[in-house]
Amino acid sequence: MPSAPAPAPEPGSAPLVTPLHDADIDYVLTGPSGQRLHQRMRWTSSLWRQRVEPEGSATVMLTDYRTHTLMVLDGTNHTATVMSAPGEGFSVPGTPASGSWRRLGQGRIAGEACTIWESADSDRHPTTFCYTDDGLMLGAVHDGKPVVEAVSVSHAPQPVEIFDPPPGYHRVDPAH
Repeated sequence: MPSAPAPAPEPGSAPLVTPLHDADIDYVLTGPSGQRLHQRMRWTSSLWRQRVEPEGSATVMLTDYRTHTLMVLDGTNHTATVMSAPGEGFSVPGTPASGSWRRLGQGRIAGEACTIWESADSDRHPTTFCYTDDGLMLGAVHDGKPVVEAVSVSHAPQPVEIFDPPPGYHRVDPAH
C-alpha cells in the first residue's frame, strides 16, 4: 500500500532551506577533531543548480536539482562523473523544509541576519541551523559543536556556465 505524502509544513513553522536567489557563500567547516576547511558553495536560482568547491581539492561537485543528478568534476583527469544525486529531501525554492523544526531565535552570521532553527538528525541528536528568510544556510551546530559557518556571502548573479563542466572534460559513468 503506498504511503500518503507528508503534509506540507505550515508557513513559518519550518525554514526555507533552498535559496530563492543566486548566492556565493564561503563556509568554514569544522571536523570532529577540530580541523578547519573552507568550502565555496554557489547557487543559481534560474537553473536550480549548485556548485561546491572544497578547499585544496581538485574535485568540484555540480548538482542539478531539476534532474536530480550529481556531476563530480576531477580537475586532474578532466573527467565528469555523473550519477543520481544522493538524498530524497530536496525542497523546491519557496517551500518550507519537511521534518520537525523549532524556531529558537535570531542570529547574525557573516553580516547576514538569520533565524536559528533546531531539528534532530536520524539518531535524534539535536542540530541547530541558521537560515536566512530567503533560504541560505549560514551555520550549523551539531551536538553543541559548530560544524559549518559562513564567513562571506554574496548575492551577486552567478554565471550559468560555472554550473556545467568546462570544455575539454569527458564524461565517465560510474561502474555498477
